[in-house]
Amino acid sequence: MSSNQQNISHETIEILRKQLLNRIEQIDDASLLSRCMAVIETDEAMKEEQDQIDCISFTTPEDFTLSPKPTVDWRRLLIVASVLLLALGGYWLAIYIKKNSIKPNVKVTVAKDYETIEVKGCRFNMVKVKGGSFTMGATEDMSDFDIDERPIQKVTLSDYSIGETEVTQGLWYAVTGERPITPDGDDHPMKDVSYNDCISFIEKLNLLTGRHFHLPSEAQWEFAARGGNQSHHYRFAGSNNIDEVAWYSSNSWDLGKGDPDFGNHPVGSKKPNELGLYDMSGNVWEWCNETFIRYDGTAKVDPGLNDTIQGAFRCNRGGSWDYISISARVSNRRKRTRDFRNFNLGLRLAE
Repeated sequence: MSSNQQNISHETIEILRKQLLNRIEQIDDASLLSRCMAVIETDEAMKEEQDQIDCISFTTPEDFTLSPKPTVDWRRLLIVASVLLLALGGYWLAIYIKKNSIKPNVKVTVAKDYETIEVKGCRFNMVKVKGGSFTMGATEDMSDFDIDERPIQKVTLSDYSIGETEVTQGLWYAVTGERPITPDGDDHPMKDVSYNDCISFIEKLNLLTGRHFHLPSEAQWEFAARGGNQSHHYRFAGSNNIDEVAWYSSNSWDLGKGDPDFGNHPVGSKKPNELGLYDMSGNVWEWCNETFIRYDGTAKVDPGLNDTIQGAFRCNRGGSWDYISISARVSNRRKRTRDFRNFNLGLRLAE
């Protein structure tokens, strides 16, 4: 190899080494970085040894027999470069997959007082609500309301617990062994269930747990949605900005079936309200316990827990992913027959 060819080869090697080192510096995987640096340090040691041989060759007396200068080990260099490039390629591929994969729902419990219950490996939280008094119905913070939300009435409630989230398809399956006709995922809210279905589910759940779960009364539901004694008097459950707390028509239904945000969503993927409760506005409508009746404006204590009327219609609350924003206001109510089912209707537990 000529002197000029050797210079070009050394320059090429140095350029390649610098490029590899620059790429390695961007690695934040400690294990991968350690392996890469071990290879580099070994190669550095060999280079230093070669430099010492070069130095001896230059300064050795004439009567000293010199060994011929070794040529560049291209095979070894190619192997080292290939290993490093493969490692870096694998690292960046892993980062790409991580960023572009579907991320599981991550729900952080922020409630100050709650209990975790497990049924056949499925866990759910019940948030404890301190009793108190509140004004139920279309209060002044509700700019839009229906006639069945007036007259407003003073309601006093005892302590109770309510589900941190809507009952999920996973919990329903753990209790009944059944899933909806078109399942969405175990962390999505249960849907397509009638009032009668909900009562049957709760009876089975109580047998499994020895507890006394029930559907929340309308008053319990609304007090919890408003934030209980910590209420900031928001229009929606946790905010005046509906997009912070709810899946509703504008950010779900209106996007069309081809959009990944079309449909109901994993519970707890929006901001919680003051009590740490999720999706009390939007996602799916929720059944309440008692018969649908008109407000009469009189003060009440723990209404709706013992339904003596047994009328044909039961209450739904909260709005859903296919309804417009005003349906998600905390005072809104609608009525459906006990056997009514729909893709946008689920439930939340109380105790």
